[in-house]
Amino acid sequence: MTTKISNDYKFYAGFLRFVAAKTDKSDVNVNAMMAELNQAADQLDNGSRFTLLASRAQATSRAFAGVAQFLQHRILPEAQAHGDEKAIKQLEWAVAASLQVGRAIILHLDDIEPDKISTDFIEIKMPVLDRIPGVQNEEDKPTLH
Repeated sequence: MTTKISNDYKFYAGFLRFVAAKTDKSDVNVNAMMAELNQAADQLDNGSRFTLLASRAQATSRAFAGVAQFLQHRILPEAQAHGDEKAIKQLEWAVAASLQVGRAIILHLDDIEPDKISTDFIEIKMPVLDRIPGVQNEEDKPTLH
C-alpha cells in the first residue's frame, strides 16, 4: 500500500509558484504562462481542482510541461543528492502530475466548441496524492493465476 505524499495540494501549489518565480518572464508569452501557473496555484491552495479559460489552454499546457522539466532537471537531482525521501516522492509526483495535467488540458480543449473558446472554462481535477500518476502500484499488477 502506498502512503500519501501529502494531505492536500498546497505543496504542489508551492512548486507551481516556485517555478513561476524562478522563470525569466521578459517574454510576454512566458509571462502569461507563469500567470496561469500562479492562478492554478491559488486555486489548489483550497482544493484538488482548478479552472482556466479555454482560450488559455495551449499556454497553460505548455506551462505545466515546463514545470515538469524544471523540477526534473533542476530540483529533483538536488533532493536526490540530499537523500530527502519525502521531497523526492513529492517531486516525482509533481513531475508526473504536471505532465498529466498538461495533457488533460489539451484533451479537454478538444471538447470545446470553437466559437466558445473565449468564454468556456476547462476544469482540471488533480491526480490523487497516494500514487505517482501513470505508475502502477504493486497490488495493481495482474497475476497469472
